[in-house]
Amino acid sequence: MGFQDKIGFVTASFIFAGAISISAQIIENPAKPKAPNSGRVVEAKEILSISDENTGDYYFKFPLNPYVGSDGSFFIQSVKQVLQFDADGRFLRNLFKQGKGPGEMENSRSCLTTNKNIILHQSNPDKLLFFDHSGNYEREFLVSTDAGTLKTLLLFRDGMFYFQTRTFPRPTGNPDYVDVPNTIAAIADGGGKLKPLSSFTNRVWVASSGGMMAISQFISVPFQQKYIVLSHTSEYLLKIYDPAENKVVREFRRPYDRVKAVPSTKEQKEKSGFTLNDKHYNMPDQKYQNDIRNILVGGDEIWAVTSTIDETKGVLVDVFDGEGVYRDCFYLRLPKRALDRIASSYSCFLDNKALWVVEQTEEGTYFIKKYQVG
Repeated sequence: MGFQDKIGFVTASFIFAGAISISAQIIENPAKPKAPNSGRVVEAKEILSISDENTGDYYFKFPLNPYVGSDGSFFIQSVKQVLQFDADGRFLRNLFKQGKGPGEMENSRSCLTTNKNIILHQSNPDKLLFFDHSGNYEREFLVSTDAGTLKTLLLFRDGMFYFQTRTFPRPTGNPDYVDVPNTIAAIADGGGKLKPLSSFTNRVWVASSGGMMAISQFISVPFQQKYIVLSHTSEYLLKIYDPAENKVVREFRRPYDRVKAVPSTKEQKEKSGFTLNDKHYNMPDQKYQNDIRNILVGGDEIWAVTSTIDETKGVLVDVFDGEGVYRDCFYLRLPKRALDRIASSYSCFLDNKALWVVEQTEEGTYFIKKYQVG
């Protein structure tokens, strides 16, 4: 019985509290999923559009991190704004209040909700602010951590908050490839110091003086309100991490025909990259694209947004269940502006079968669109 015909198992490792540890066995799925109509084209239907036109209540300036809360309300973060809308797209409030005092923020990095609270995370200094579902400020506490660490709030579970943390690499010498650890860290409700748990590396290309470009993406998404789904390699591999148990409980993949990367043109290189000390840097061209470009979760499903794109069909999405079984796949057909954004975890959010996408027109105007998928 060959690789295509069965589910086999091999072992893999990851960085665990600073040391190497054996993680869960890899579930080798067959190339074809279980659904009899897999590979079909699913046409996304626009059902809601939110803009900042004809309103003085808010202004979309680089909106990002769309999020649907536990009560069904929708949140979007923008410069000096954390905007809350109801499920029908009606504006409710801006939770951001500029300042350094209680209930005030200098910035907002992430947002999540519980049955009791809306919780916002500010960086530098790091603190968590708690509001009730009517937007009334209740309390806050500082998050103690090492200086220079970038953090994103991911999950609240059983009285513990879980963050993704990363420290910017600063190698010496010429630009080079570096494996950067992304650490899941925990802190109890009420404050204290973040406790590092497990780390997962992704590869970056970095200049010693401070510029960095990702080779493989580190993607982390809460799942079933207790797990974190991860992807951190260029090749096809997904992991389900249990932060309470501090272990990977599932690793899974399926055979995937890698998509070749298109070399950048001279004009593209001039517009991309970064400039440091009057010298322009561009990441070396790669042979292949990252197999998994984004992860979306809806209910008990995990959607892997792949690098396979067909001009007429759309983007290929693989569907797994919480056991890591390859259940389905389909081509998701979206308008081009939405298709360009679906690869970014900062620009889209799946709420069961509803997909929220931050879109931008050629003129620079932003819209938040909600699409029905399936």
